[in-house]
Amino acid sequence: MNVFKRCVLASLCVLLVLSASVPAMAQTYPVPITADQAFDAMVAQKDPLSGKPQTVVLVDIRTRAEFFWVGAAAKVNQIEFLDGEKVVPDYGKVTLEHDGMFIVYNVKGRNKRALVQKVAKMTTESIAKSIPYKVWNEAAGKSEISPYFTDEIRKLEGDNVVLILFCRSGDRSGEDQCGTVVNSDGFDAVYEIDQPDKETGNGGFEGNTYFDVFNGYRGFPGRDTWTQVHPSVSWKDAGLPIKIGAKLPDYPPK
Repeated sequence: MNVFKRCVLASLCVLLVLSASVPAMAQTYPVPITADQAFDAMVAQKDPLSGKPQTVVLVDIRTRAEFFWVGAAAKVNQIEFLDGEKVVPDYGKVTLEHDGMFIVYNVKGRNKRALVQKVAKMTTESIAKSIPYKVWNEAAGKSEISPYFTDEIRKLEGDNVVLILFCRSGDRSGEDQCGTVVNSDGFDAVYEIDQPDKETGNGGFEGNTYFDVFNGYRGFPGRDTWTQVHPSVSWKDAGLPIKIGAKLPDYPPK
């Protein structure tokens, strides 16, 4: 073996030893995923990117008013039709599509579609844990970071725990705000619902207003956000289930 080959082999051996001795760097910011990925990961209890079985916790960091009045991320336990038929959708996933005219779901793996006007009632259940990052200070007339946020997040830490965060549009859940407090030190991974290109503000629960091109409205199923430079990946734009008036946890936490 010539001198050149021996030098190359020696260099490779050194690199292998060094790479084995250096620990992997911890993720220190939430990784953006879509609302669809977040829903599927939550109900299946699997990491949204690797598919590995995990304890997945979906955390709504919006204010308590947003959680209660605007709506909570939910799943559908049962669809009751006007003709009396009752259906349990697979994984509780029902999406509102085609400008709100149809619901789309699976039953035992078979894709189903039905007109909304034929639905009598849907029974929904909140699947997100409310831990507000900011709370409203009535006296000061502004929002402030909740003094309980860090402690409540720390209560969720554990082996095989994956955290998925979301706010209204992806700003509060990003690395510049909530991401400076929440990192993967106590979790296997931390994600947020936002545009995968990290152009924050196009995800969360409602997405972007896009300079009011949608008449001031934020997310709703059927919006043509694909025409925007950064399409919305929000819960509402995906047409995923929402529960209005979901039960709020105690505040301050007990």
